[in-house]
Amino acid sequence: GDRTFNQEEVHQVVKESVDSCLGNAVFMHSKVALWQATIVENALKRLAALNKPFKYVVTCMISQNTGGATHTAHTCFWDAETDGFTKYRFENPTMVCLTTVYGMGI
Repeated sequence: GDRTFNQEEVHQVVKESVDSCLGNAVFMHSKVALWQATIVENALKRLAALNKPFKYVVTCMISQNTGGATHTAHTCFWDAETDGFTKYRFENPTMVCLTTVYGMGI
């Protein structure tokens, strides 16, 4: 129901927010902060528009694609019945973008 974190729905919101921002972009260090702000603000705005009883945290990491590995880890202390997270990895030949959304029921 509406009180359970819908991973598929939120993943689609994140994917569309990232893809619409980065699309065919080529990594440029001077644009990273703007891209990150655009992605997290767009995702948050769209999540809020779903009118679900959740608080959201959106994170976005963009780095130049040098062929090296990128590792992330997280842990959460929350209610597994209502809360959840999803992540989306965007990669092209010049950059890697990892965006995560945590949703906590209220």
